[in-house]
Amino acid sequence: MGRNYIVQDCVYAVILNDAGEVAVARTPKGLVLIGGGVERGESERDALHREAYEESGYKIDIHNRLGIASQYVNNFAKGRFRLKRGVFFLCKFTERLGPPVEPDHELIWLTYDEAYQQLIRPFHRWALEIGVMGEQASS
Repeated sequence: MGRNYIVQDCVYAVILNDAGEVAVARTPKGLVLIGGGVERGESERDALHREAYEESGYKIDIHNRLGIASQYVNNFAKGRFRLKRGVFFLCKFTERLGPPVEPDHELIWLTYDEAYQQLIRPFHRWALEIGVMGEQASS
């Protein structure tokens, strides 16, 4: 049986601290990279700045674009079927502005291995792998 998928443009940040730990958001659904949907009329970079603030309470510097990946996300219980088209960036936190705006998102730091194993979206794991390889190559 065919499904109608809605394309959702998204942006995500791979953020590492000086210890090499990865910033992720703990949500009711599980662990995800910081980021989310691009709103109508919003640029990718503006969306990522907004999402980073909403989910972590921090401002970010966007260093470079890592790539684009897509993933189908099915919610059979709600009858929602999406193709998440994600653009991923390597970023750093710069300034804490306050607590996260989204109360169901908690910023946590994990080792690369922990983050890679626990991220719920395969395309987030792909971006993490690309981002860490890029960081190591530039060091």
